[in-house]
Amino acid sequence: MRNDSRCLSNSCQKSSTCIAGRKDDTCRCADVSVDTMEELCNKTSDPCSSNPCLQNATCLSSAGNLSFTCECPAGYNGPTCETAVSVCDTNPCEHGGTCQNGLAGPTCLCSAGYTGALCEMDFDECISEPCHNGAVCRDGVDEYSCYCVPGYQGKHCDLEVNECVSDPCLNGATCLNQVGQYVCICPLGYTGTNCELEIDECLSQPCLNGATCWDSLGSFACSCAPGFLGDLCETNIDECVSWPCLNGGQCTDNANGYVFYSWVTLMYSCNCTGTGFMGVHCETLTPLCWSQPCHNNGTCEDNADNYTCHCWPGYAGSRCEEDIGECSSSPCLSGGDCVERSWAGHYGSVPGLPPAFSYDKAEGYICSCKPGF
Repeated sequence: MRNDSRCLSNSCQKSSTCIAGRKDDTCRCADVSVDTMEELCNKTSDPCSSNPCLQNATCLSSAGNLSFTCECPAGYNGPTCETAVSVCDTNPCEHGGTCQNGLAGPTCLCSAGYTGALCEMDFDECISEPCHNGAVCRDGVDEYSCYCVPGYQGKHCDLEVNECVSDPCLNGATCLNQVGQYVCICPLGYTGTNCELEIDECLSQPCLNGATCWDSLGSFACSCAPGFLGDLCETNIDECVSWPCLNGGQCTDNANGYVFYSWVTLMYSCNCTGTGFMGVHCETLTPLCWSQPCHNNGTCEDNADNYTCHCWPGYAGSRCEEDIGECSSSPCLSGGDCVERSWAGHYGSVPGLPPAFSYDKAEGYICSCKPGF
C-alpha cells in the first residue's frame, strides 16, 4: 500500500511546520536553538497512534514512523480499509448466473436450467413428472425428453397410438386396439395373428372309425366307412339286427373292423360252432369228416348220414382210437423185451426200429433179446 502519511496531524513536533513532499513529509523548524530545534523537529510521532485504519484493521508503522500501512479484514480494502468489497466482484455465480447486491447480501440470478444459491445445480425438469403413461423422463439443460412405452406417442407420451389404423387384420377380421398392440378377432375358418391362415378343420381328425375328412371354409364333412353313420361317423351300424346268420349261428357285429373272405367283405361274422353247419352265414351242412373224428391218422370217409374211419394196420375201433396190443400175448422168448412198432417214443433208441415213426410201419412188434439170444 502507498504511503499516505504526508502532513497528517502530529507528524511534526512543536515549533515546526510540515511541508508535504513528493515522497515524504518534511518538518521545517522554527528559529530556536538550532541543535535543539532540529532534534525536536525531526523526531516524528507514530502515525498509527491516531488509529487511521478503519473497520478494526491492523495498522503497521514504517521505519522512522514516517508512514503506516493498514491490513484490512475480509470484505474491505482501500488505504484505510474504507471501501467495502462487493461479493459480486469475485463472480461467484456459476453457469452464467448474474450477481446482484442487495440489502440482505448478494443474490445470483441463474440462467435457464440451473438453480441453487450460486446456480451450481442443474435444475431437474423431470421432478414435475411431465411424462405420462409410464414413459421415462430424461433430464437435460433447460429441457427434458420423454421416452414413451409402446402404444403411446407425443411430447409427453399422452397420445395413445391406434394400432388398427394400418388395417392389419385380414379376411374380414375385426381389429381390437389395445395399449401397445392390437388383437384380430378372426371370422369363422381363419386363424393367425392377422387372421391370415385358413383353418384346416380336418387337422384335429374329427371323423371317427376310419372315415375320410373333407375340409371346407369354416367347417368339414365326414365320409363314413361301411358300417358307420353320423356327422362324425361315430355310430356303429349293428349288422346283426337283420339276423344274417342261419341255422343257429351266433352273429357278432365287427364294430372295429371288417371280416374278409375271398369273395365278400362283411361288417359281421357268424360263429357256426356246434350247429353242424359251416359257411359265411352257417348255410352249408358241415361234412361229418370236417371235424376229423378219426384218430391215429385214420382216413375219414363221409356216408349219407355218417362217416367211416379207415385205420392203419395196428389200429382198430370205429375211429381208429385203439392201438392193437401185439405184445399183450408176450411173444418174445427167453426174457426178451417186446416193443410194439406203434410205440412212437421208442424210435431212434431201440435197436431194430427205424430212426423215425410212421403209421404205415406201425403194425407188429420186435423183440429186444437178452445177451446170448
